[in-house]
Amino acid sequence: MGARNLLVPFVVGSLMLSGCSNAKPSITTSGGSNGLSANQIVIGGVASLTGPLTADFAPIYDGVNAYFDQVNASGGVYGRQLKFQYPLDDASDPSQDIDQVRNLISNFHVFAVVGVATPNFAGASLLANAQVPTFGMAINPGWSPSPNMFGVGGSYTSFSAPQTEVAFLAEQVHATKAAVVAYNVSQSQQGCQGVINGLKKFGISVVFQDLGIPAPAIDLSADVARIKSSGATFVASCMDVSGNLLLSQDLHQGGLPNITQYWLDGYDPAILANSTNTSLMDGVYFLISHAPFGVETTNPSAYPGMVQFFNAMAKYEPNVQPSEAALDGWMSADLFVTGLKAAGKDVTRAKLVAAINKLTSYTANGLLPPVNWRISHTGNGSDCQAFVQAVGTQFVSRFGSGGSVFTCYSLNSSQVPIVPLNGVPGLPGLTNSGGGSKS
Repeated sequence: MGARNLLVPFVVGSLMLSGCSNAKPSITTSGGSNGLSANQIVIGGVASLTGPLTADFAPIYDGVNAYFDQVNASGGVYGRQLKFQYPLDDASDPSQDIDQVRNLISNFHVFAVVGVATPNFAGASLLANAQVPTFGMAINPGWSPSPNMFGVGGSYTSFSAPQTEVAFLAEQVHATKAAVVAYNVSQSQQGCQGVINGLKKFGISVVFQDLGIPAPAIDLSADVARIKSSGATFVASCMDVSGNLLLSQDLHQGGLPNITQYWLDGYDPAILANSTNTSLMDGVYFLISHAPFGVETTNPSAYPGMVQFFNAMAKYEPNVQPSEAALDGWMSADLFVTGLKAAGKDVTRAKLVAAINKLTSYTANGLLPPVNWRISHTGNGSDCQAFVQAVGTQFVSRFGSGGSVFTCYSLNSSQVPIVPLNGVPGLPGLTNSGGGSKS
């Protein structure tokens, strides 16, 4: 699939506070057993447990732990216990990321890295070159095109590619004029460039854009005044959640309480439940790459992976609030274990990678649109994601294809209005092959 839209602002916030590294790292892969023995598989991870925005990254380990605990309680995989022995912290710093990845490869000799969640994945090339199976959040360069790098939902990202989804949303709310705002940081600007390209491709006029807002945002009243004078009835924001909340506040105070808002960041039940935020977020749309939280109760049979996730978190991580980061950890662990089972008892790294890359319709048991790993390292021909809208204190699913919570599009189409694909093979929740979109 394309760039994971909702995660762009996470990268923004952390890169503003982190340095850059121009070092050309080297690796040593000799020695050790690469974490594999007769009764266990040793696994590592690298995530931002300290530094800025840790809440957006650190919980990935909770999801990994819950999944591995569940598997180990059932006897492991072919009698081997999954030992998540090295969950390392890179402190959101690229040089530390390189050091920690080097430790995982050359010092700890892990069999695989499961649970990558960092805005500065500078060590990606080390893992790619060493052919260590790697799983996690594909929100930055380095995941594509290496065959051993497995991002949640696919490894290929393109921030500048026209985002069909945002144009579809604008069409659905009958907006013909749009405003787009972003921070003056490259990742935020790139995310919104894809938004702008998508709007223009499908005939939505971008009548105002400001991709140079200093971060963190302090006062957006001047932007709001210009949005109002432009006649825009739709605004897309590539800022982080604090900037988005300020934007909504200034829109309300500036006489635009009913303008349609689309945020790339802010899909979090805890944030919405905060009474200070509820009214500011009411009506805002979000786009997510996995099944929305809540399907475990509204349609558990169609999305069993969400039921399993919540049950395992309650059992093995009872003090942890389920989150998108934890779900990413769960899905990373699920793909890893799916590959282990397919590779067979005499597994090697190469056999694991080959087994996963034969999967043509992987959904993490209903959590994801079908991922074809034969092509998902370098791109694909369609895109499926889920829209939700904040309504009171709840996120409500919107639109959908063929009865699924996911709305799917052909990335090659330029048809106006946009007609979502229906009947996508293997799409979780699919109940029919026609009927168009629904609200």
